[in-house]
Amino acid sequence: MSPLLIVLILAALLGLAGVGVAVTLALRLRRLERQLHRETPAAEPCSAFQAPLLQAALSERLHRNPFHRAVPDRYKLAADLLGQGMTAQQIADLLGLPPAEVRQLVNLSKINRSRPDAAKAPKEMAPFGR
Repeated sequence: MSPLLIVLILAALLGLAGVGVAVTLALRLRRLERQLHRETPAAEPCSAFQAPLLQAALSERLHRNPFHRAVPDRYKLAADLLGQGMTAQQIADLLGLPPAEVRQLVNLSKINRSRPDAAKAPKEMAPFGR
């Protein structure tokens, strides 16, 4: 089996994993939105601050404990390669990803490195770039 074929297969698998994560998050969002609508009493009029309060509660639930979400392997690999001194273009060429996506991953990695709460997460569950 040629190395190019192996790289293409790995890239396809990583792409499928990314799609799976996106679908999972979309389904979770829909479930939480339905739950929010069920929890909002229809008979009582909402006060001026109640609707934003419910939205804030939903947002807090979505962002609670982000360290338990799986980070796609390509993001971890891109962060590791960046840490080894590779440029975004070199990483894009190696992983077969669009350069714009890798530049975005590099930016996310830099942001996460500067977050003080990122150091609290265990290494295997740390956010991208840790």
